[in-house]
Amino acid sequence: MDESRFQQATLQEAAQAIRDTIVGRLHDDGLNHHDVEFRVKSSDSAAEKMSRRDHDGLLKYPGGLERLDDLIGVRVILYVESDIDAVAIALTSQFICHDDEDKTAIMRKNGGIGYAGRHLTLEVPTDRPPTNCKDFGGYRFEVQIRTVLQHAWAEFEHDIRFKGSSGDNAEISRAFTMASTLIELADQQFVNIADILKRQQAHLAVDTGAQEQLLDAGSLQGVLTRAFPNYRSSKENQYDWMVHVLAANGIDTVNAAEEWFHSIDSQQVAKLMEYRFNPGQVRVADDLLLQTFGESHVDATKSVGSDRNRESKLRSRLRKLRNELDGH
Repeated sequence: MDESRFQQATLQEAAQAIRDTIVGRLHDDGLNHHDVEFRVKSSDSAAEKMSRRDHDGLLKYPGGLERLDDLIGVRVILYVESDIDAVAIALTSQFICHDDEDKTAIMRKNGGIGYAGRHLTLEVPTDRPPTNCKDFGGYRFEVQIRTVLQHAWAEFEHDIRFKGSSGDNAEISRAFTMASTLIELADQQFVNIADILKRQQAHLAVDTGAQEQLLDAGSLQGVLTRAFPNYRSSKENQYDWMVHVLAANGIDTVNAAEEWFHSIDSQQVAKLMEYRFNPGQVRVADDLLLQTFGESHVDATKSVGSDRNRESKLRSRLRKLRNELDGH
């Protein structure tokens, strides 16, 4: 195998590991997302970029491949724009952050129209790297965070402007500007819809006859929204996962879940965990169970779901909870 092919294979492994780590972090924090994609820059594309020179004729990237931050690119696609900040904070908490630029906010502040994106330049830490990335300490990568609508607009515009022959057509440019305005309005309405649904679920009365029914994902979301109205909704499949986590702790009916979560002080856990952003309801529920049941929660739920690193993550969070409690 030649050197370029070997490097491509290694980069693919690193990119997959980074992607899996990001998905796991979003799941752990209960952050709702549509998809996480990754790509590795081709050898030809990397060589072309390294050959670029500035106006003085000097190489823009004299350090070679090690100076390129975008050999690995990751894209996190969300449903609502209001989740972008939380995802950015989550990722910069897990990886070393070299650059964080909200290009869309800058553009809007300057009166521009369109999509530019939230772009992060991150690095896998060599000191205590995430479990999936233990072999890739020091690897840098770029992350784009965008909504589903922004993603569709950006992909279509890229195909037209950079792969087509009509990128400078005034009529096409005007149509793209109008479309970007409509997408911005639609993203704002998606945020409004999510807020309305949360308020409705928080004030929805529980049917007395249904309180003894077994928990399912739908009824649990209602329970957690009423218990934690100030926390964001989690991804739909995470509520189903939490149903099994609760059952492992002996909480398996709507009534039992309502009583248990309303009897627990979620603000105390939030203070102990020092959340840097508003986490998802499922993450808060998991931390409350961890604080209350401790080691028994770890033992009972370490194999629930497909996360092979769940036990080590739980024990790390439990140490944090106990250290904070001892400090108080």
